[in-house]
Amino acid sequence: MLFSEVEVARALSEFSLTSNTGAPQGAVLDFKVEGELPVKLRVHMQTREGKQLYHVMEEPFVAAALLAYCMKAKIPIARKSRKVVRVAKAGGIAVDMTLDG
Repeated sequence: MLFSEVEVARALSEFSLTSNTGAPQGAVLDFKVEGELPVKLRVHMQTREGKQLYHVMEEPFVAAALLAYCMKAKIPIARKSRKVVRVAKAGGIAVDMTLDG
């Protein structure tokens, strides 16, 4: 599943605002890929108070945000699939899902 940069930013924003992970809460303004294996994003955010900051989001946070985004959008996800987050060559972020049989 391929997510555009806009979708990734929206997913990260929504997840940071609704989850209790200890990550800063706020709107993601943009992000840059800081690492590919595992995926690591350097995110430029604006907090609810209006403060702008940079924060590094690791692969588990990015994966959780994208999967929460899918659930909210009612996009079906195989619960027992193995999920891998990767940087897409065409831009954006991809989540590869594989069912082990």
